[in-house]
Amino acid sequence: MNAYKTRLVLCSVQFSNTMSPRWAYLLISFLSVVHKDLAKLRCDGDSLIKKNGKLSKEDIDDLISIDNQSQIKMCLVVLGKNPLETGIAELLWRDLVKVYKTADDIPEDELQLLGWISAGIPAPDFMNLSLTDIDTIASFGKWRNYSREQLMSLKQAIEDQWSYKGPSDLSNYDLAALGQVLCAFNKSYIAAIKPMAYKAAAADISNLVNCPQEIVKEFALLATSRDAFGDPSGWTAIQIALIGCVIDGLDSVRDIQPDAFEGLSASNMQCLSNNVLQAMSIEQISHLSLSAVNALTYAQRSSLDREQIKAIQETANTLGAVLNDGRSTSHTTWSTMTLVTYLQLPTLIISSCCRL
Repeated sequence: MNAYKTRLVLCSVQFSNTMSPRWAYLLISFLSVVHKDLAKLRCDGDSLIKKNGKLSKEDIDDLISIDNQSQIKMCLVVLGKNPLETGIAELLWRDLVKVYKTADDIPEDELQLLGWISAGIPAPDFMNLSLTDIDTIASFGKWRNYSREQLMSLKQAIEDQWSYKGPSDLSNYDLAALGQVLCAFNKSYIAAIKPMAYKAAAADISNLVNCPQEIVKEFALLATSRDAFGDPSGWTAIQIALIGCVIDGLDSVRDIQPDAFEGLSASNMQCLSNNVLQAMSIEQISHLSLSAVNALTYAQRSSLDREQIKAIQETANTLGAVLNDGRSTSHTTWSTMTLVTYLQLPTLIISSCCRL
């Protein structure tokens, strides 16, 4: 029981002791309605948003409840916006299940709003969820730091409910929706995906986090297919921006032209392995953008040799910027599509001039 409700009960008891039973009943009923109305407003304010996911049990008490059902969607959006402590995510999920009695009765339009609350779903519960809408799968396909058990259960649930679709039937929209769930499939499943479907979805699956290396290698084989991006030696910065972390699965990153590495974004850098970074030539590293080198974690930077460190420092010096220490995440991160648009600007400008 939260502090507000406690005060409400104490107030009701105090007044009910000094009036007739009829008036006491009316007062308690009135205060109960007031409490419910106030509860409906609790997810609309800035106080929860400003906490950036650092919520306590008191903060979330009664927000997801039958009494507050008309505001549940708003609460899901606000509460699931930022990463949550596992215990808080689990409590919120249990509260949502209580509202609908069982997990399989939760509407898909509310499942789509869970955000980081989904990290608190017990692995067996994924098997009971309705996943008939591709938008529901897309919401679960985002990076939520699921455990291996959760991810495998989610993958199995999707396979069961979409059994009529094999890997060769997957469109680029399907691949984009599956996202992180693709990391739970085996390599033969990934190998059966059509290269053209992969190519069209490449930007949406360019930042798969903690994906098994054998899966990344299969995506790299798809990327190098003639029907996708072809030989890595001919890749451009625009193509690298689309391919992203999949370069981690290449046999040799040194086959890529140095200037193509201008296409790697900050988010790409955060899912590249130390082995790939160590394998990059000095010239390749010298073509990384400032936002990319600033996105390197302390562990990644520590894995580089002296000449590589010197190269990224020179990138910062050339741009008149200060290189961060790798212990904090850079706030200057571009989305893949924003970066692609930026890289295409010179081509677009030249094309426009030629048409005049």
